[in-house]
Amino acid sequence: MGLGDKFIHFLEKIGERTLEVSETRVLRRIPERATIQERLKLLKQMQKEVEKEKESKAEKEIEKILEWRKTEVQEPFSARLAEGLLKYFRGPVESLTQYIKGLDYDLYRANIRTTQEKFVAQMIVVSIVMTIFAFIFAILMEMPLDISILIGLLGFIFGFLYMRNYPKLVFRARLYEVEKALPYVLRHMASLLSAGVGIAEAMLSVSVADYGPISEEFELIIRDMRSGASFEDALTRFEQKMASESVSRVVKQILRAIKFGGNLSDILYKLAEDFSFEYRMKLLDYVQKINGFAFIYMFLSVVMPTLFIVAIMAASAMAKTLVIPVQGMAVLLLFGFPSMSLLMVIMIKRREPR
Repeated sequence: MGLGDKFIHFLEKIGERTLEVSETRVLRRIPERATIQERLKLLKQMQKEVEKEKESKAEKEIEKILEWRKTEVQEPFSARLAEGLLKYFRGPVESLTQYIKGLDYDLYRANIRTTQEKFVAQMIVVSIVMTIFAFIFAILMEMPLDISILIGLLGFIFGFLYMRNYPKLVFRARLYEVEKALPYVLRHMASLLSAGVGIAEAMLSVSVADYGPISEEFELIIRDMRSGASFEDALTRFEQKMASESVSRVVKQILRAIKFGGNLSDILYKLAEDFSFEYRMKLLDYVQKINGFAFIYMFLSVVMPTLFIVAIMAASAMAKTLVIPVQGMAVLLLFGFPSMSLLMVIMIKRREPR
């Protein structure tokens, strides 16, 4: 064996250790009768290719890790705690889930994409957190221990009931957004239909547009149709899910026009104008009613706390002692009157036209 062959053999041994499996595959590209310079050049080129491949793999792994961390950070803290609770107490959580009737339907209507067990675990976590905060608040207010425990128990009940009704609250908010965006969606579809686009393509255009929850609902309709459901069944399912008079009118008009014929574009334009007119009339009536509520809100948030402080000071001066303890006054001023004001705001918000 000549000196040159020995040198090439030495380089091949080094290549086997540095390039591992990929080197043995790529070495076949080296011609048998190549010179030493040609073989060195090919080996350097193969070394660069392997390094680039390793760098690309490392970059992909780093991207996966960053994506996982991003998803982990975006997930709510209560959801992560719920996953931990479900991991160690799956049996009791599943048993409790069986006693909560209608939860799966509420989650479906609210478009909350999670399992019943995980949501029940979130209910328990939020209730425990509310218990801790309520108990600490009672302790800070220097209340007796038994009263503090009772307040903590009330915090647990409040947290559990709130989380049980949370899907219903989300659904109501989504329904409000759906009905609010309905005239714009109908005009969007009508303009596409008048241009010769089919009804399914028009609904697909709405699903990829930025109309909020109604775009998500149209995406679910398209998904049902792609999974094998008929157009009529998908729209009927959407109507039953929303349980709204406005949505029901739209669905019935679309199905009637498709079944018996008619200019669907004109029908949708007419529905959009009707919804816009009804909303304007409701808005005028709302503005007229809100004036009286505004006066009551000003009285509860400004005048009544001032009168309360003056009355307490006068009564304490006459009795030469505090009529109400400092803790009681703090609770009333910090939580009592703000709660009444918040209740007033909720009443005003509930009367807002839809």
